[in-house]
Amino acid sequence: MAKYVLNNTPDELDFVLIGIACLENQYYVTSLINDALQIDLFLSDYIPFNLKEGKVFKFSLYRFLDEDLGLEYFFIPNTSNFEEPNMNADKKNDLFASIYVDESVRLIKELPKTDYFLMLKGEDLHNYQFKIIEKLKSFHVLMQVQAIEPIELPSRRNLIF
Repeated sequence: MAKYVLNNTPDELDFVLIGIACLENQYYVTSLINDALQIDLFLSDYIPFNLKEGKVFKFSLYRFLDEDLGLEYFFIPNTSNFEEPNMNADKKNDLFASIYVDESVRLIKELPKTDYFLMLKGEDLHNYQFKIIEKLKSFHVLMQVQAIEPIELPSRRNLIF
């Protein structure tokens, strides 16, 4: 049997990752980050991932490009948006056929207490990383703000989009 190994090169993981723990919804947190960093994150896409039992879950992806600083910001929740119901599924023998259950998964399951990720790509990343973390820590609604090393995460492949 063949064995396949994921080899992530440093070029693929050439970004800074900041983890945020907050009980507020993604729209509020996005607005807070926009105000704190004087940027304008916008919903650019829904990223689909096949993460659990062949089901596809979607994650909201917010983006902003700061051309003056040469930085690109990405904001993504760690918890998926609700899965779209499968209308083609055979439910005639299903006990709960008439009930739809909303289900979600984590993008990075190793970090269950991290609610959101702010990813930075571009020039002079590490200098800006510490400034951004300090600005975000000043908001009490953000319970935890921390730098995360993506190379140490087993699910790091989910962060390459």
